[in-house]
Amino acid sequence: MADAENINSRIEQAKKLKESLEAKFEKVKGSPREEEFALQIEKVDALIAHLEQELEE
Repeated sequence: MADAENINSRIEQAKKLKESLEAKFEKVKGSPREEEFALQIEKVDALIAHLEQELEE
């Protein structure tokens, strides 16, 4: 298992990516790219949940 510091760092990076994607998502709302950004945000959420679960183990 990766050490907790590494996992926390990856969680922070994923949260920053999510914030960036959410800002871009707001700009593309109503356009054909809206679904693409929604899927990316969903995947980042899943990654964050996975990393947080890994941290608890």
